[in-house]
Amino acid sequence: MSWAALAEGEPEGPGELRVRRPSLNSEEPEERIAARRPRIAARLEAKRREALGEDPDAKKAEAEELSRSHKQIEESRQRLAKLLNDGTQLLTNIQVAADARETQRRAEEDELKRQR
Repeated sequence: MSWAALAEGEPEGPGELRVRRPSLNSEEPEERIAARRPRIAARLEAKRREALGEDPDAKKAEAEELSRSHKQIEESRQRLAKLLNDGTQLLTNIQVAADARETQRRAEEDELKRQR
């Protein structure tokens, strides 16, 4: 079935009821009025939101901002975890180097004692 047929409200198969939507091109004034009502309601709602200072696309922008903020939070957590890991490795390497120097010093001291 075509989209045009669905838009016109044609039945999809035999035995199905035809649901007709109000049309702006109808001969009957009540049907034209019924077709205009949702558009008028949407327009009034947009004006009301504008008067209150709400942005009609605010929800989309807010959702996008939330996803951006979640992404930034995750990137920050990863960066902090990496910094913590790198800092721990640096301190561990410094301690290992100091221990190696101390071991070397003691070995040299023992050798000097033995030679004396």
